Amino acid sequence: MWMEYEGFVQALTKTYEASMVPMPDKEDWSVPDYVLDEVVLPPRYKRMVRRPRKRRIKNADEKITINTNCCGLCGQEDHNMRT
Repeated sequence: MWMEYEGFVQALTKTYEASMVPMPDKEDWSVPDYVLDEVVLPPRYKRMVRRPRKRRIKNADEKITINTNCCGLCGQEDHNMRT
């Protein structure tokens, strides 16, 4: 366990051994004119988060079908080819 921790510390110190300079104040930024002239528009559409809805909503008077077993050989209901 100690060896794993020591390796972690060495990797962490090696990662941050390069000097990191903080960003200057926003007033000190040098932004080119072509970037300032660019107009950014919002996206054209919003991507839906969930699963999409069904295309057609059934009316209340439509018959709801219930799947039943049907034999592939004889076509009769209540059994299939195996039984």
